[in-house]
This record gives sequence, C-alpha cells and structure tokens, in this order.
Amino acid sequence: MGSTNRDYMRDDDGTGLSSWGHDVPTTKWLIIVTVGLFFLQTIFTHEVNFVEREEPRVAAIHYLHNAEPVALRGFGNHVSYVEEWLELDVHKVWKGQIWRLVTFVFCHFRDAPFNLVFNMLAVWYLGSALERMYGSRELLWFYLFSALVCGVIFTCFGLKLFLPFPLMGANACVIALLALFATHFPRQEILFFGLIPMQIRVLLAIYIVVDVYRVLQAFSGQGTWTSVAYMSELWGAAFGYLYRQQRWHLSSIGDFFDVSRLRRTIRRASTARNLKVFQPEVSSNLDEQVDAILAKIHEQGSESLTERERSILQRASDRAKNRL
Repeated sequence: MGSTNRDYMRDDDGTGLSSWGHDVPTTKWLIIVTVGLFFLQTIFTHEVNFVEREEPRVAAIHYLHNAEPVALRGFGNHVSYVEEWLELDVHKVWKGQIWRLVTFVFCHFRDAPFNLVFNMLAVWYLGSALERMYGSRELLWFYLFSALVCGVIFTCFGLKLFLPFPLMGANACVIALLALFATHFPRQEILFFGLIPMQIRVLLAIYIVVDVYRVLQAFSGQGTWTSVAYMSELWGAAFGYLYRQQRWHLSSIGDFFDVSRLRRTIRRASTARNLKVFQPEVSSNLDEQVDAILAKIHEQGSESLTERERSILQRASDRAKNRL
C-alpha cells in the first residue's frame, strides 16, 4: 500500500492549493516560518571584518571534518542578521540569550539549500501524519521540545569543548519526528532520495548506526568529541523514542501559561474562601438549616462543608430514618 492510500497522508477534500494544510496547521506553519526565515537569512546580510571580531569561533580558524567555520564558507565576509539572532551560539546562550536553544532549528545554512528542502519535505510527510494523530498543539510542543533537548545537549558540550561554529538546522526535529513515526508505522515504505524504497525503521536505523559509530570513534580516539557535539540527529531520535515509550503529554505544560485559565482558577479559589467563612444564621428549624447547607453544596460542592454542617446533615438523616 502506498503512502497516498493512507487517510492520514492526504487532504480530505482534495481541492488542491486552496486547502493545503487546512487540517494540519502546525505542520504548515512550521514549514512556512522556516522557509520564510531562510529567504530572510539570504536577503538581510551585512559585511563584517572577522579578524577584528571578539567571538572565539571567528577569532581563529578551526576545522571540523576539514571544513571552515560556516560563517566564512561560501559568502565571504557577509553575515546574516537572522542567523546572528537565532543560531545556537553557546557563548551567547551563556550571556542570557536562551531563546537560541530552540530558534536554531528555524535557520539553515545558506550554502546548503537542499538540506532545507529535504528537511521541509520530511516535516510535511511525517508531521502532517503525526499531527492528525496527536493534535496540532501537541505536535508543536513535541517539535519545540525536541529542539530544546538537542540545544541543551549541544550547549553542555560547549562547557568542555571549543565548538567552532554555531548549530543550525531542523535535523534534530526531523529525526525526532521520524523516530516517533517509526514507533507507529515501522514498516511504512518511503522512497529514499526519491529512488530507493525503504521501510521507515530501516532508514531510522541507518541514521542511528552511523551516529553511534562516530561516538565509538570518539571513544577510541579515532574521532573527535567536537564532531559528536554536532550530532543533533542522535539526540532527536532518542527524544522521539522516549516520548512514545513514556507516553508524555507535552501540551499540558502550556496550561501553566494560560492567563485566562489562571484567572478562572484564582476567581474560583477566592469564591471558595468566601463560602467557607460564611456561617448561616442558626435556625431552630432543622429543615431550614438543611436547605441552606444543600444550597451551599450546590454552589461549592460537598468539600466546602464544615464539621458542624456535616453533623446537621447527619441529624437530619437520622431523623428521616426514624420517621420511616
């Protein structure tokens, strides 16, 4: 069965571009924002004399896999304003710019547009299916948390290692989506590079094996731990797997930041306090007392009753039994 035959892989009304992403708004907007920022990265740049800059990553030329720092690669001395504000630069994170722990996944290297294309196709294929399963809100939290986990790990590596260039790209989130998708549909086939039919679980295993091999090389001294620091795909795969195994529900975290919900909670708490301190006038008529207590239960619930009110209800109950 091809992927287009599955209900979660196609639009419901089939009206074309006018309905693109209508039922998967989170996936749609993740792609729109990422692609839009890529164009802004390319358009809004400025020229910088790297020799005079104080940042360690450009004060000296370091190599990772025989490549120059990305800022010096392919664009001369032109640096993007967008990258300067969103890329994951460990030194800037330690200066308080913690938003970089997440925003780096919305930037891609300007000299690697095909990486952007591949990532966005994967986000659409995997994200739209998972959004229909988990909901738009939950998928957004999953995407952002996978970025946060990988960003924190990269920053921790920066405590011990010199990281020559910042981290950018949605690779971590894409592999996290792939891992989560594989736990649901391990035998689902895709065309790798548009040519080779391959099961999702096989593709995921290839990514993991390659990264684990690089970790083993670093342990044996044949590789560098600096290269391991940039392996965000491995941490993304681990996050996606743990998310499914532990049955996390990340969107509930957003309830803590829901202002209207907080106001309602405070209002109910204030009303409860007022009801608890209210003491109805003592009546010699037991029926009147019971009516007042029942009204209080209706408004606030039985948890708000005092011991005295509970004893009154008990007396009324005993009296009713004696009448029978």
